[in-house]
Amino acid sequence: MKKLVLIIFLFPISQVFGQKDTIREFTDYSFIIQDSPSQLFTMRQVNQSYLSGYRLFAKGLYKVSKNERMADLIQIGLQSLFFLPFTHEEGHRSILTANNIGSVSQPYFNKYGAAYVKGVTDQTLQDLRDNDLPTYIRLHSGGLESDYMLTKRMETLGSFEKDDFKYYKWEYWFRKLGILQYYVTGLFGFEIDLKEEDNELERDIVGYDTYGAARHLFRPNMDFYRYTKYKDLTSEEKKYVNRMGYRSLLNLLNPLMIGKGNFKAGEDLSYNIGMGYTMAPFGDFIDENIWIKYKDFNIHCYARQFQNRNNWFHGFGLSLIDLKLNNRIYSNITGHFWNQPQNYDFNTNESFSGGAVDMDLRYFFFNNRGTWLKGFSVDLGMIYKTEGFLPEELYFEEHFGLRIGTTIKL
Repeated sequence: MKKLVLIIFLFPISQVFGQKDTIREFTDYSFIIQDSPSQLFTMRQVNQSYLSGYRLFAKGLYKVSKNERMADLIQIGLQSLFFLPFTHEEGHRSILTANNIGSVSQPYFNKYGAAYVKGVTDQTLQDLRDNDLPTYIRLHSGGLESDYMLTKRMETLGSFEKDDFKYYKWEYWFRKLGILQYYVTGLFGFEIDLKEEDNELERDIVGYDTYGAARHLFRPNMDFYRYTKYKDLTSEEKKYVNRMGYRSLLNLLNPLMIGKGNFKAGEDLSYNIGMGYTMAPFGDFIDENIWIKYKDFNIHCYARQFQNRNNWFHGFGLSLIDLKLNNRIYSNITGHFWNQPQNYDFNTNESFSGGAVDMDLRYFFFNNRGTWLKGFSVDLGMIYKTEGFLPEELYFEEHFGLRIGTTIKL
């Protein structure tokens, strides 16, 4: 099965080389080779490299297919059976790896229709819950956090016209559908049909993400078990699940849902707006995004509202994307600020403030010989953050990290 999926994935990519893009002279595909922490793959590393690989795959697939409908059907099948659960489970797994907990990602649906991260004992998970509840909650939300950040990457692609929407439309739509599936089903009291396996190493680490997170946020000291069912929730926890369900509909509020990447406001100016929602280790958060393209400047701004049980906290960020420093050097620069609940507590009204600076430099080597490869870069990135939760960044505590990668132009 793995070999077959690899062949299906790589063959269309091989057909991209030499193909001219229909909407621009060339397109960038960025990959992270090593990130921080350098333990297997981080959430950011998986998301960025996967999305570049998927876009290459889709572009090649449309070239080799006899018609676009066949290419669409292949993508729908692979999204449903492999791609969507693969990155979702990697989101969960990356949280464990960053905390030096070994695990096995099994991104294939079993007889219950569930994909797992397994290989962790009950005692290990219970110790994590009892001693580091925010990280334990993030084990539940990590897959949805990864899904959410993938959709934001695609919305940035569309807003700044970095690629043709058809090359990532199925990834975008299925990712949005996957996020809603977890959140909205709680509105209808959806009951999961999972029984904890006899062998604890065969069990999924958290079970159904949203139900498990809600139960442990309200009752972190109750008897330990992994698979939370809807009937296990208290009335207050069910109201919280409903809150997540209704708020998740905000993820539909982006024009890219209908293939509209941006709006023109003049010859040199375009913009896009959108909203988003997902869980946090202490509750949840809502984003309002605006993307502005003015001549060669690509600007992304967001405002963010965090909430624990009853209290609101705020954050915001500003990014300059693909900033041209000279003909060979480009940069991405992002600043974040946040105000979050003290100790990531679900009930407190006390808070702390923090922030982060994330940037990278890409030095390009261009090929003028007319071959399929227009150029490639050596990418060096860094992040410095203070104490706080930042989506895709695996450490809560103060952290300085480096990464290296490459961007190819085709």
